Amino acid sequence: MKKNKIRLSILFLLLFLPFTVKSQQYESINDYLSPAVKNGGFSMDDYILWCPTVIEVDGTYHMFASRWPVKYGLGGWTKYSECVRATSKNLYGPYEFQEVVLQKRPDAWDNSRVHNVKIVRAKDKFVLYYINSANQIGYAEADKITGPWTRVDEPILRFSNPAPLIRENGSVYIFGRLRDAEDKNRGLAAVASSYKGPYSLVEEGKNLLPNDYELEDPTIWWANNQYNIICNDWKAKATGVTKGGAQYYSKDGVTYHLVSQKPIFNRNEPVVYDDSSVEKFARIERPFVFTNEKDEVIALFTANLYPDSLGGRAKIVVHPVKKYYPKKLKSTKKNK
Repeated sequence: MKKNKIRLSILFLLLFLPFTVKSQQYESINDYLSPAVKNGGFSMDDYILWCPTVIEVDGTYHMFASRWPVKYGLGGWTKYSECVRATSKNLYGPYEFQEVVLQKRPDAWDNSRVHNVKIVRAKDKFVLYYINSANQIGYAEADKITGPWTRVDEPILRFSNPAPLIRENGSVYIFGRLRDAEDKNRGLAAVASSYKGPYSLVEEGKNLLPNDYELEDPTIWWANNQYNIICNDWKAKATGVTKGGAQYYSKDGVTYHLVSQKPIFNRNEPVVYDDSSVEKFARIERPFVFTNEKDEVIALFTANLYPDSLGGRAKIVVHPVKKYYPKKLKSTKKNK
C-alpha cells in the first residue's frame, strides 16, 4: 500500500508539476545572415521567378528556377510555370539566363506545369525534381548539367514541395508538404535506396513537425549529423508571422524541433541590401540554402514578389551567410 502511494506521488509530480530538462536548442541562421546583394540574384523583365535551386559545376554556378509571364499574375504558375537555367561565376550572382530546361507535356503526367524545381547530384547523374499538380512529384535526369534531360513516365510521390537530400551512399531522403483532408499543410518525408526509387513514406506520412505546426516550401541540408530545414511558416504557428521563415532540425529524420521562434525572413519587413538601400515585397518565399564542402551555409536564396503597384514580377534575392553551421547552444533549463 505504501509503495503504491509512493508510485502515485511520483506520477503526480511527473504529470502536473513543472520540471527542468536540458534543452537541445541550436544557434539560428538568423545570426549569420548578411544584407542581400543588391546587384546579385536573378531577375528577368516581365517574368515571375520562383523556386531557386543552385549547384556548382566546374567553377560555374547553375541556378534552376521556375518562371512564368508576369501578365498571368502569381496564380499563373498553375498553367504556365516552366523550368529555366541561369549561370554565374559568382555564387551571389548576378545570374544570366541560359535556357528553358523543362516545360509541361500535353500527353504526359506533367501536362499542367513544371514547378517546385530542385537540382541535386546523385553520383554521376544530375537529378532535377519537380512537381506537376500539387501532389505529383517526378524528376528528370541527365549526365551533364546542360542536359539532355530524360523524364520519368509517371509520378514517384504523391505530395508537394520536394526538398531532396542525397546521402553519400546514394540513398535519398525527401522532405515535403501535403495538404490533407483537414486542410493542414503537414511536413512529411519519404526515403529510397536511390533516386530512382521506389519511395516509402516515413512514419506512414504523418506530420513530422512539432506541435502540429504547418509548412510550405522547405529546403534541406545535412550538417552536424542532423537534418536541417528552413521553410515558410504556414499559418504562423511557429514564428507568429504568416509565411515567415522557420528553421527546424532532426537527428533521425522523424522527430523535428523548432530552432527559434524568430522568423528568418519576414514579408512584413523590408529587405536590406549591401548598399544600405531597402525594398519592400508582397511575398518572400521558396527559400534555398547553398552549403560549402564543410556543410556550412554560405548563401540563402528566396523568391521575392513585388506588389502589384510595382508591376507584380518576382526576382530571386540572395543573402550571403557567414558560414553557418548548426552549433548547439550552452545547456539551458526550460520549464515544461
